[in-house]
Amino acid sequence: MTFTLKDVYLSASCVVAGDLEGKGPLKSYFDSIDECKDCCFENSEIDLLYKSIDMLLEKEKLSPEDISIAIGGELSNQLTTSSYTLRKLSIAFAGVYAACSTITLGLGMAALLLSNKEIQNVLVFTSSHNQAAERQFRNPVEYGGNKEETQTFTSTIGASALLSRKEGPLRMGSFTMGRVIDIGFTDALDYGRAMAPAALETLFSHFRQTKTTPKDYDLILTGDLSKYGSELVLKALKEEYGEVKNYNDCGLLLYDIHQQDVLAGGSGPGTSAAVLLAYVKKKILSGYYKKVLLCATGALMNPTMINQKNSLPCIAHAITLEAIK
Repeated sequence: MTFTLKDVYLSASCVVAGDLEGKGPLKSYFDSIDECKDCCFENSEIDLLYKSIDMLLEKEKLSPEDISIAIGGELSNQLTTSSYTLRKLSIAFAGVYAACSTITLGLGMAALLLSNKEIQNVLVFTSSHNQAAERQFRNPVEYGGNKEETQTFTSTIGASALLSRKEGPLRMGSFTMGRVIDIGFTDALDYGRAMAPAALETLFSHFRQTKTTPKDYDLILTGDLSKYGSELVLKALKEEYGEVKNYNDCGLLLYDIHQQDVLAGGSGPGTSAAVLLAYVKKKILSGYYKKVLLCATGALMNPTMINQKNSLPCIAHAITLEAIK
C-alpha cells in the first residue's frame, strides 16, 4: 500500500557513526564519529543512539518537551536499546520493529501521524551495533567462528531525524508499506538473497501505484541486500524496465567492501538510516539529486526460529525524499 504524503518535511537529521564506518566512503557526511569504547556492546549502542538524538535536539534548539512523539526501534530483544535511551528523555514513545528496514517504517508512520494537526513534529530514530548484533543473532563473539562470504556486516550507527509540517527544502513524497514475503529461503547466512524478493515486491508495488518507473528517480536504493541480493534486484529491474543505471544498495555504499573487512556488505538498521540521513540528505540539499527512492529491507526472524529450521520471512518499506522545486 502506497500513501501519497502532503506537507511532510525532513527538518533535520543526525548520524553518529562507529569507528569503522567513520573510515568508509561516506565518512565526510556523518555528523560525528564515535569510537564506542564502552566495554559493554549494548551500552555502547545506547550511548551512540542517545548522542545522535541529543545532537539533533541541540542542533534544532529543541528540548524533549518540544517533540510530540518519538518513533523508533532497532535489533535488540524487546527494543531495549530504544527504551533505555528514551528513559533519559521525557517524550511519548512508540516502538517499532522492522529489522533493518526500521528507518523507513518509522519515517512512514511518522508521516502518517503528522496528518493529525495536534502533532507538530515527530522524532524518528534507529541504531545498530556490530558486536551487540553478533552476540544476539549469531554465534557468541567469543566463539571466533569463520564467516561465510554471503554474510553481511552489521553497522555501528546511531541515527535520528525530525519530521514536521513546517515547510523546508526536503519533502517526503510517499510511503509504501511492504508485506511479509517468505519464499522458503532458509540460509540464515545469506540475508541479502533472502530479502531480495521482499525488496522487489515493494519496489514493483511502489512503481505500479505511483505510476512511475526507475527513470523517474535520480537514485534508487535498497537496504543492505549485500552484493549478492542487490545483483538479483538489479537483474529483475532490468528485465522489467530495461537498462537501470541509478540503482545501488546502502550496504555497498557505507563501506568499501574491497578494502574493509565487511564480507558481502553492510547491514543492520543503522545502514539504510545512515545513507539516507547523511549522504542522501546532503546530496539533495546540494542539488546533486532531486528525487530519491529508498526501499529498506528487513529479515523478520530470530535465532530460535532459525534453529528450528524455519524459513526467513522478510519485509521492505519504501519512502521517497525529494527537493522542493
